Formats: sequence, structure tokens, C-alpha cells
Amino acid sequence: MTDLRTFLPPSAADLFLRDVELRAEDPDAASTIGMVLHVTGAVPELPNLQEYVAARLSRLPCMAHILHGDGRQARWVHADPDPAHHVSARRVGSGPDAIEAAVRDLARDPWPDAVPAWRLVLLHGHVPDGFALLYLTHHAVQDGATGVAVMEALFGPDAPTEQPATMLRTLPAEPRPRMGQVLRSAAVLLRHAGKHHVWSSPSQPLSSRRHTSWIQVPVVRLKAVARASGASVNDVFLAALGHALAEWASTSWPRAAETPLPVMIPVSLRTADEWAAPGNRLFLTRVDLPGGLLPLAQRLARTSAVTAALKLSGHRAVLRAALTRLPAGLLRRLVTVSTAPGRLTLAASCLVMRKQLRYGDAVVNRIDPVMCCPPGAPLAVVMLVYAAEASVCFRIDEALPGAESLPARWRQALEDLSAAGERPPTGPGAAAAAAPGPGPSTE
Repeated sequence: MTDLRTFLPPSAADLFLRDVELRAEDPDAASTIGMVLHVTGAVPELPNLQEYVAARLSRLPCMAHILHGDGRQARWVHADPDPAHHVSARRVGSGPDAIEAAVRDLARDPWPDAVPAWRLVLLHGHVPDGFALLYLTHHAVQDGATGVAVMEALFGPDAPTEQPATMLRTLPAEPRPRMGQVLRSAAVLLRHAGKHHVWSSPSQPLSSRRHTSWIQVPVVRLKAVARASGASVNDVFLAALGHALAEWASTSWPRAAETPLPVMIPVSLRTADEWAAPGNRLFLTRVDLPGGLLPLAQRLARTSAVTAALKLSGHRAVLRAALTRLPAGLLRRLVTVSTAPGRLTLAASCLVMRKQLRYGDAVVNRIDPVMCCPPGAPLAVVMLVYAAEASVCFRIDEALPGAESLPARWRQALEDLSAAGERPPTGPGAAAAAAPGPGPSTE
């Protein structure tokens, strides 16, 4: 059994993600996340896959614990996973649409009580020379960074079966951030703490039904735009998303047409010693992306400016200190306030899988993420970068008129950014369009 001294207790975010789905009117809004590994090679025998996974579970405590209790009584409880229960197989029809339909269906399945909330489903029959491995888990027990770690531990190069020694150590003491940085970080957080009501429409209330779609783009395109503009890949992803939202809102959602677009960015604060610990190690930080129909170069520059604080190690140290040092009751209050009607908004995150994955001789050639979108949120988007391809999962409230067009709009915005980066700026306004300019205002 893993030494529980290495675990932080369940956080306010863990409890929120467990409890919020109880308000959902449809299982589309459940707190289920995961990823789909598309594999080229012979379809494995199910007993062999179960045995393979079982041999590696001892080093993955996030797959052997359940969240029990509420408030101060909340704790992680050890529960031995049974591979025969957690690892299954399903034959699907031919073609990529069959896989997507199976993923949508399986993501709606409820989690049984008293067993760890994860499943691995072998999907086959859709292609003649391969299969897919669908990994699903509950967001209260694992965050995106944990999902990446689990997949790398199970299917990464030379994935060992022993438990790493780091999981048996107590967590090291963390230095206190300097007061100046604390004040600067507090100012950043407070600047984006107000209500925005962008998604509060009495005539068009949000629902629990979700459109779910995936779109893939070459990583080289994202990196080329980032390199040409001096931004990060995540900035490019967010700028294209902001452009897609502003373009859609201009005709379909007037509340978001000309105003800054509030977006929740999960900042991962997981340390090396916590790589497979249960629970979320993130801080949801709001940024206001530039709104309106701006030139793309200007939008990207301003997006990079508003995300600058999230990239600073000092700011991240303050967020980590808040996660580990603030009283649990205060953290619960912060989560309650930030997710209240009028404040809850879309979430956008970016994950990177740095290791090449495989199962035996069968090679993983693409990974599609699976995102959740809780009740009260209009949409949620996650991009997962793996090898030469980035795959983006959109979970969009069906109550938003015409919002199923957002994935195509996002890809078009990225293509336009890429095309603009290949052309040198011309004309007297070129320098002004590329300048960062002031950050968007806060409502």
C-alpha cells in the first residue's frame, strides 16, 4: 500500500468536481475526463491487456484510491482495483465516426461506488490494422497532468512495474513566496474576480447537454506561429480560440460580442513527488482574452500579454502556496465564489505528452483528449500535443446557438495565423497591429 503521507488531502477542487455533476440534468455534464490512444498494430487479447495493466498498478496510487467524505472529513481511501472490472473490450463499427460515437457513449456511463473511478476500454473493429485504447477517469481523482503521467507509466518506453522510490517519501517543505510576489499575484487574481455575466441569458439558459467533437492540426503549424510571434504554443491555441469565440458571438451571442472573454486556465502545480498522487494539483486562474473582431496578429499579441503572469515561476509559487497553506474552509469558499452563476465560464487547457507510447510492438500514433464540461459552464476545450499532431476536444453546451461551428472556426483562425506568419507585415499599420497594446479590461 502506498504511503499516504505523500498525499495532500482532497482539495476544494476535488470536492467541487465530484459534487457539481449532481446538479447535472444529463450525464453529458459528468466530470469524466480521459484520452483515446489510436494504435497501429495487432489487436491484443483482453486477458493479456488486463495482466499487463495489473502488473503496473502498484506504482499508480491515483488508480487505487477513492474520494470519501465531505468538508473536513474528506479523505483518500485505498481500494484495490480489479483489472477484470476496470479493463474491458468493445467491438465498434468501421470508420472514425464509430470510435467517436463509442467514446461519447462510454463517457456518459456512471461510476460505481466503492471502486476506483477509472476504466480502460479496448476498442476495435473500426480499422483493419489497429485499435484504440480509451482511458476514462473522474476529474475529482485525476487531473490532466495525472492522466498524462498514467499513460506514460502504462505505455511509455520501458514502462517499469515497480513503484518509484519518490512515492515513498514525505513531501518536502516548500519555501514561502516573497511578500512582494504575493501582493503582485493577489492583484492579478483580484483583477479578474468580478462577475461578468457573459453566459447569463434568461432567454437562453444553459443546459447539461453537450456537443462533443475533436479536431487535429499539425504541431509544426502551432510552433511556427509561436516562434514567429514570440508567443507560446498555448498562447497560439488561446488566441485562435478567442478569435473563434468572438467571430461566433458577433452573430449568435451578443453578450460576448464586444467584451473581453473570461476564460479559466488550469495552472498545473503538481510536483515531481506527486506525479501519480490522487486529486487535482491545479489552480483555476481566470484571464480575460481580448474580445471583438480584432486583427489576428493583434489578438495573439494581447493574448500573450494577458497570460504573461501565468508563466512566471514566482506567480506559480504563490498559487502553490495557496493550494497547500490556505485553510481548507477558505479554499472551499474561493471555489464556491469562482464557480457561482455570473462567474463560471469556459475552461481551456493544454497538455503535452512528451514520450512515445506503445503497447508491445503496436505504436500509438495519435491521442485525442476527452474533456468534461460541468453544469453552468458554456464550453470546455483541451488541446493535447503528442508527437507531430495536436488534438483538440471541444465540449460545448447545446444551448449555445450555432456553437458547434467553434471547432472549424478555431482551425480556420489557426490557419489564418499561420498564413499571416508566412507573410512579412506591410503598410503603415503593420507595427501597430503586431504591438501588444494594453491588456483587456476587467468587468
